[in-house]
Amino acid sequence: MINYHIQTADCINPLAEILEALMNKHRLNQTDLAHRSGVSQPGINRILKERSKAKQPRKETLEKIAAVLGVTPDQLAGREAIPPRMLARGVVPILGWEQLPLAGSPGDGSQSTWLACPVEHSDKTFALPVLGEAMNGDEGYREGEILFLDPDVPPAHGKDVVVLNGATALFRRLVFTPEGRFLKTLNPAWPTPIMPLPDAAVLCGTVVFSGRIR
Repeated sequence: MINYHIQTADCINPLAEILEALMNKHRLNQTDLAHRSGVSQPGINRILKERSKAKQPRKETLEKIAAVLGVTPDQLAGREAIPPRMLARGVVPILGWEQLPLAGSPGDGSQSTWLACPVEHSDKTFALPVLGEAMNGDEGYREGEILFLDPDVPPAHGKDVVVLNGATALFRRLVFTPEGRFLKTLNPAWPTPIMPLPDAAVLCGTVVFSGRIR
């Protein structure tokens, strides 16, 4: 994959252009970014409005803003290349199952593969390939199928979710009954088709798309 630097007219200070593109990608206005990063709104506005005339922000300011936008401080400042797909609105990173503890965090911009999510989603959304056959079935999923999971979608009865139970990741359907909350497989031949949702389980995300709206 080829990486490109964003270029400005004078090629002196691309920070404002990069910041504006990333804010658009994450659907953030200046107030939103200020609230999330802890950097003042006037400070963010100064970067965006003064363009090449603006002084380079302090290192800690760059770090705070970059952490929210999922890039490194050097990428934000234009000193390091940013893959163009990271700037496209609606693209999300593809994670491996071993990266699930990172799900829901803004990331560090190091993911090399990105996909466009075709439905509305939060900026925490990520993609994950299906592993195993527990969720095979008439209305289920094929192994290798790509899931789009949004940690901001509340878990609800009938929703398909990925949870972490200790070091074990599970992809199951949530079932709420008067007797409690359960995780259910869609494969009727699965040895353990239903189990109680562990109290310590951590929700990584709710499936919002995988070939069709979920």
